[in-house]
Amino acid sequence: MRLLSSLAFVSGLLGLASAAPNPTGSLSLASNKELFTFEYSTPTANSKNWIGIYHATGGGPDDEKQVTPSLKWAYAPNAKGSLTIKAPVGGGKFKAYFLANDGYKWIAKPIKVNAKETANPDELKIMTWNLWHGGTKVNGYHDKQVKFLTGAGVDVVGLQEATGDHAKRLGEALGWNYHQDGGDNSVGIISRLPIIKRHGNIGRGSGVQLALKGDTSKPFNFWSAHLAAYPYGPYSFCFENKDAAGVTADENEAGRPSQIKVLIDGTKSQRDSNVPFSIVGDFNAPSHLDWSSANKQNHCGKSFDWPTSKIPTDAGLVDSFRKVHPDVKAVGGNTWSPIYPKNADDWEGQPEPQDRIDFIYGTSKLEVKGSEVRVVGTPSAYPSYADNEWTSDHRCVTIINRRRIGLAAL
Repeated sequence: MRLLSSLAFVSGLLGLASAAPNPTGSLSLASNKELFTFEYSTPTANSKNWIGIYHATGGGPDDEKQVTPSLKWAYAPNAKGSLTIKAPVGGGKFKAYFLANDGYKWIAKPIKVNAKETANPDELKIMTWNLWHGGTKVNGYHDKQVKFLTGAGVDVVGLQEATGDHAKRLGEALGWNYHQDGGDNSVGIISRLPIIKRHGNIGRGSGVQLALKGDTSKPFNFWSAHLAAYPYGPYSFCFENKDAAGVTADENEAGRPSQIKVLIDGTKSQRDSNVPFSIVGDFNAPSHLDWSSANKQNHCGKSFDWPTSKIPTDAGLVDSFRKVHPDVKAVGGNTWSPIYPKNADDWEGQPEPQDRIDFIYGTSKLEVKGSEVRVVGTPSAYPSYADNEWTSDHRCVTIINRRRIGLAAL
């Protein structure tokens, strides 16, 4: 696999406490080298001795047994020498292992390697991703999630259904910074960017302040939110044939309008400042921009002003995906659901309403230049999802922002 030529590396070489019985070789990373250049030695040279690169947590052969395949590797056949290994895609924290004879026996203690990505400094890439019970519904979810995020090229991810330690788990595996909500919310945040401040929770959301370009004088306020799921509005329209008043009552019963209003009102000072601001998440309701009178045929013959999208846009926030793709008929952007083409609950077997319910909103201080919904492969539908490569029941959403040069906050 080709690697990104734009990676520059800063290495921290700390020998780790060895679980192996007295490894007799040595491994170090040569300084002042752009790529991973290792210096090694061993009293037992072998043409199949090798050096492998792994994520810092959750993948390497710490017990001298394979856990996951290496990200990159090369043979180190001599008694003493040096070699260069092309670095894994994406920055983060890694570990390098010097291993014997095509196996996993340590020749030397592994070393930590910190890799810094030098991406376009005038772009900021954001993702929102509902993990679906942390991903635990799918076999091998951790490795699949790490693989996807490593290659996604994003700077910050707002997570939902991350209850417990899923943001921490992914942040540590990737070597990123993380914010794991400790309250009743299911949200989390992982970020390549440094976290300057952790905001207090507001209702169903949690936020942080990040340092753009790693510079604390260039802050960015970022929030992840997960609104209540039931009653679910499209079911009220499409399965129960309720009118607009009935659906409005269901939305209020679920609490979603008040939940998003609390978040929008609670972040007003941040939104009104010169600091860039974004709120992302699973809102569990569609957008009024999609359910328009011109697009009724794709939504059970209905149009509706969903309050969970009206409230943020009326407050001046931009629906980034719809800004990039204003033609709702040409690009629907549905995020619900890649594994539920048919309903699996009370209306089992009926076509599941497909909708865009995951959003990235932002202020105009972040100029959107691209947005897409993403999924890996072609996920098998419910109930045959356990071995999917994609670990969620939602598609995720990503955007690329062009940071406006000359803006005071930047």
